Amino acid sequence: MKLKTTTMSEYELMQSTELVWCESDDRFIYIERTKSEITGLNFMQGDDFEYFKKEWCVSDPKLTKFYHAIHRYLSGSTEMDRINQSFWAYFEHRNSLDAVI
Repeated sequence: MKLKTTTMSEYELMQSTELVWCESDDRFIYIERTKSEITGLNFMQGDDFEYFKKEWCVSDPKLTKFYHAIHRYLSGSTEMDRINQSFWAYFEHRNSLDAVI
């Protein structure tokens, strides 16, 4: 009897969730992917991981839509750089909307 050997290249990751600590921006990031495409994002400033897992590990549809609208215009050298740039831009955008009377 001959056994078939499998390798990771025979498998395709279909869906994943990432919890990322970004020290330089002092935030936790939640990323959902289907295949390699980002399908959900959220973040929380600060380093309380237990609170982050409890309250922030869900996709924010408005933030995710904003990211998809602007990500190709961002200048970060890595995907994570561009994600963080989009979060800062989203934060500024939301603050400017809140300031309008």
